[in-house]
Amino acid sequence: MSYAELNCLSNFTFLKGASHAEELIIRASELGLSAVAIADANTFAGIVRGHAAAQEVGLTYIVAVRLILRDGAEIVAYPKSRKGYGNLCRLLTLGKRRAEKGECNLDISDVLEWGQESVFVLVEKSGHAEVMKTAFGEDVFLGISPFYDGNDHIRFAAQAVLARELDMPLVVMGNVIMHTGRRRRLADVLSCIREKVKIDQLGRLAQPNAEARLKSEFEMRRLFRDYPEALANTQVIVSRCGFSLDELKYEYPDEVTDGEDADTRLRRLTEEGLVWRYPDGVALRIRAMVEKELKLIAELNYARYFLTVYDIVAFARSKSILCQGRGSAANSVVCYALGITEASP
Repeated sequence: MSYAELNCLSNFTFLKGASHAEELIIRASELGLSAVAIADANTFAGIVRGHAAAQEVGLTYIVAVRLILRDGAEIVAYPKSRKGYGNLCRLLTLGKRRAEKGECNLDISDVLEWGQESVFVLVEKSGHAEVMKTAFGEDVFLGISPFYDGNDHIRFAAQAVLARELDMPLVVMGNVIMHTGRRRRLADVLSCIREKVKIDQLGRLAQPNAEARLKSEFEMRRLFRDYPEALANTQVIVSRCGFSLDELKYEYPDEVTDGEDADTRLRRLTEEGLVWRYPDGVALRIRAMVEKELKLIAELNYARYFLTVYDIVAFARSKSILCQGRGSAANSVVCYALGITEASP
C-alpha cells in the first residue's frame, strides 16, 4: 500500500467538512490507506481527535493544516518536527490575532517567516510557487486534485506542465470533505447554511456528485493512472513528516523571579507568611506540617502552581478585589501562610 490521503477537511472546517475527524480516520483504515492527514482551514482543532482515532485503529496520522491566505492562495502545511508544529501554531496565532473571531488573516510573508521545519503543498492556482521554492526548496510540492467536473484531465495536464516549468514535484490530493458518499446530502445542507440559500436555490453550489469522499488506493490509481509519481510522492511527504502529538506534553510556565527558582521563592514567601500568621511563634506541630508540605510540593514539582495562585491573589488584593483560594487550599498550611486561604489548617 503506497497511497496516503493528505487533504481531508473535517467538520472543524465549519460548514464545509461533512464528516467528523474520527469518521475519516476509521474509513481510511477500512480502505487500507497507508496514512491520512486532516487539514482543516486555518486551524489544528481536529488533530487531537484524529490522532486518538488513528492510534485506536493503528493508522499513521499526519498532522496538517490548510492555510488560506488573504489573497485567496491555499497552502497545506505538514510539520516535520515539534519545532515545525510550534512554528505553525505561532503562525495561526498571528493570523487570528489580526482578525475578528472566527477569521484568520495571513499573508505569504507570514508563511515565509514561520514555515521552517514543515512540508508544503501548493493547492491548485495558489500562486507563490517561486518564493516558496526559494525559501523551502524540496519541501514544496505542487498539488494535483480531482474536482469531478469533467475537466480533470485538462487540469491535471496543466498542473503537470506547470510542475515541469517550476521544477517542482507533483503530489496527489483527494479534496476530501466526507468519509462516505452518503454524506453528500449533509454537505449540500451545510452549503445552504454557508451561502444563506434554500436547498432548491443551491444550484451549482451543490455537490455535483458523491465523489468528494475518501477513496481506496485502487480508485486513486485509476484516477491518476498517468501520474504514478504524483501518487508515490504522498509517501515521500509521509516519510518526511514524523512529528506526532505524542511528543507534546504540558509544560507549566516558569516562575523564576530575579534568579530565584520556584522552590526557593515558595519557601521564602511561606516563611514570611508564617511570621505574619503566627506573630507569637510557630508551634512545632505547624512547623512539621510546613516541612512535610514543602517537601511534597518539591517532589511533585508543584511550586510553580502555588506561586501562580499566590501572584493572582496578591494582585487582586492590591486592587481591593475580593478573592478566595480554592476549597482544597483550606487543608494546606502553606496556602494559609501565603494568604491564599483564610482557613487555618
